[in-house]
Amino acid sequence: MSRNRGFRRFLRILKGPWTFQVAATALFVGLVVWQIDLQQVGDSLRAANYGWAALALAANLVTKAVDTLRWQVYLSKVGQAPFLGLLGAFLIGNLLNNLLPMRAGDVARIQIVANRYGLSRAGLASSVFVVEALLDGVTFLVLLMVGLAVLDLGFVPPALLWSVAAASGGGFVAAVMASALLPRQAPRWRWLARLPAWARSGLEEGWPRFLDGLETMRNWRMLLAAMLLNFVGWGSQVITFALFGLAFGLDVPLVAFIVIMIAANLVSAFPITFENIGTYEAVLLGVLAAWDVPGEQALAYAIVTHLLTNLWVIGLGMVALWLMRLRPRDLFSLVRQGRPAALPSPPG
Repeated sequence: MSRNRGFRRFLRILKGPWTFQVAATALFVGLVVWQIDLQQVGDSLRAANYGWAALALAANLVTKAVDTLRWQVYLSKVGQAPFLGLLGAFLIGNLLNNLLPMRAGDVARIQIVANRYGLSRAGLASSVFVVEALLDGVTFLVLLMVGLAVLDLGFVPPALLWSVAAASGGGFVAAVMASALLPRQAPRWRWLARLPAWARSGLEEGWPRFLDGLETMRNWRMLLAAMLLNFVGWGSQVITFALFGLAFGLDVPLVAFIVIMIAANLVSAFPITFENIGTYEAVLLGVLAAWDVPGEQALAYAIVTHLLTNLWVIGLGMVALWLMRLRPRDLFSLVRQGRPAALPSPPG
């Protein structure tokens, strides 16, 4: 009897949500270290110039600032919020996205901005989950197409390319049409009348605010500004990877770091292992092998870029939590605040 209970417990563990990720992580880590001289990896880690790595992290912070400025463009019709406040919410969102699944960090930054600065949650949600996601997808698709045309990115499966193209292109067209054609007031569809009164009331109030968050999709000046900031942000990511490359003395052209940036973002967009451990390193090893970078040097580069950028995201998020003096109600309250809060400042 006890043996049967133990076997059933073992089966439950195998069916658990973490089992696949643990197994996949172990598999990819094994593939990475197989036929790699770990002693030489250690030599590369010790020989690196971490001053360049510090500059790379500074460039990463510039990327966060550009992304925040772009978000401010998306919110032009939703409402006004101070740049530093948006930056703090963005960094906290990055922290939580790094630690929690299901884009919990994006929900958190919506809550923070709504509760601190009185902006509509519906408008914030459409700016993040519709506009930001679609324009990121379109920008990434453009970079991916350029990479395929100019750099021969053989590691990108055609099915993945077509999936990204269909999702981002189709979603972009649908969002433009919706923002232009949908009425400003909540529609009087028959099935909506079956909703509870509180749900109908919330829909009627939130509908125009949701469309406000889509303003970028129908205002070509805002759209051009947002796309320009998108490319600047992606460009600063390339600079970040290039500065890490200088830390390890990688003798590769700038286009190699464009490919690395594309590959790293593909890994992040389709996570297989916990924190992309193993998959990130395996993909970067494959990319750098195209430029004849020794596997040991490539693995050292991948380990440091992966580890330091993750620690940097966590550190920046913790600093933002401290500066903004975040309280539980900033994350969990669903009551809209009456007036904006002041700029975040250190306690003292």
